[in-house]
Amino acid sequence: MENSRFGNKNVHWSGPLLIVRDTLIFLACVLTVVLIYIVLPQTSNSAAATKTAASSDSSYQMQNANSSQAPQTETPHTDTALAANVPTTAETPALTPEPTPSQTPDTPAAHGDFSATFPTIDTGKNAQYSYQGDVTRIAINKVQANGVTYFVADVWVKNIDAFHTALAKDTYGRGIHEMPLKIANANNAVFAVSGDYYGAREQGVVVRDGTLYRDVMGDDVCILTRDGTLNVYQKSEFNALNMLNNAVWQAWAFGPALVENGVVCDTSDSKIKVKNPRCAIGYYEPGHYCFIVVDGRQSGYSDGMTLDELANTFASLGCITAYNLDGGATAMMVFQGAVISQPTSGGRSSSDIIYF
Repeated sequence: MENSRFGNKNVHWSGPLLIVRDTLIFLACVLTVVLIYIVLPQTSNSAAATKTAASSDSSYQMQNANSSQAPQTETPHTDTALAANVPTTAETPALTPEPTPSQTPDTPAAHGDFSATFPTIDTGKNAQYSYQGDVTRIAINKVQANGVTYFVADVWVKNIDAFHTALAKDTYGRGIHEMPLKIANANNAVFAVSGDYYGAREQGVVVRDGTLYRDVMGDDVCILTRDGTLNVYQKSEFNALNMLNNAVWQAWAFGPALVENGVVCDTSDSKIKVKNPRCAIGYYEPGHYCFIVVDGRQSGYSDGMTLDELANTFASLGCITAYNLDGGATAMMVFQGAVISQPTSGGRSSSDIIYF
C-alpha cells in the first residue's frame, strides 16, 4: 500500500486503487499517442484538401466570371504543332481577296484609232513613190542589190478602217480569181499587193475586213486585230472559238512566219527553199506596216529571195512580225493604177489583195 500526502492529510492507496490508477494512467498515455500520431495528421490533410478544393473552386468561379465578360467567338481549328505560335485571343484573319487581272487600257488605239502615232510629216520625202493622205501615208522604194530587185512599201494608217482587203470579183469562193491590178482598180486602191490566194486551198483561216469566211486551220495563221497588232499563230496554239472573235480584222493563211518578236524565224521546214519571187507583210507597231514584193525568176534582173533572205530583210528594217504571203508569178505591187513591180511571166491572177 502506498501512502500519499496531500496538504496535511495522508491518503492511503489500497491495492485495487493502485491498479485502477495505473490503468488510467496507461490508457491516458495510449490515447495521447493516438491523438499525436494518427488523428491530428488526418485532420491536417483533410483541412489542406478542403482548402485546395476551395481555392480551385474560387479560381474556377473567377475564370468563369472572366469568360462570361469576354465576347464569345468561334475559333477555327488549329493543329497542335501550330497552336504554340498562334495567340488564343487573336481574331480570325480576314480572307485575302483574289487578285484582279489587269485589263488592257481602254485607249483610242485599242479601238483602231492611231491618231496619236500617225505621222504629221511627209514620210515619202525621199521615196521613189509616195502618197501622203489624211488617213494613209505610203512611201515606196525600189532596192537592187546582189542580183535581186525588190520593193519596200512603208505604210501608215490613221485608223484600222483604212487597212483593206478585197476579193476577186467581189466574191468569196474557190475558183474565183482576177489579176491583182484589176481587183485594185475596182476598189479605187492607191496602193495594193497580192494576198494569200486563199482560193487555191481548202484549208486556211480567211477573214476579210472583219468578215469570217473560213475557220478551217492550216499550218498557221497571220491575224491582224482591230487594235492594229499583227501576230502569227501555229496550228497547235490556235483555237478558233476563242481567237476568231469580233476583234479580228484580217486573217491570212500561207506562211511561214518570217519574224516573230523581232527575231528571225527558222524557215528550214519550208517546202520552197530556193530563190523565188516573194510577197510578204511586216509589222512595226499598231498603224505602221511594211510590205515587200520581190521580183524573181528573171536572170540578169532579179533571181528572187530565199525565205531566210526575206526574213533577214524584214528584221533589218526593224519589223517585229513578218509573214510570207503567196509568191511566184502572183507576187506583185500596184501603185496608183499601175503595176510597179515586174512579176515573172507577166503575173498571175489571184483570189484576193491587200489594199489602201
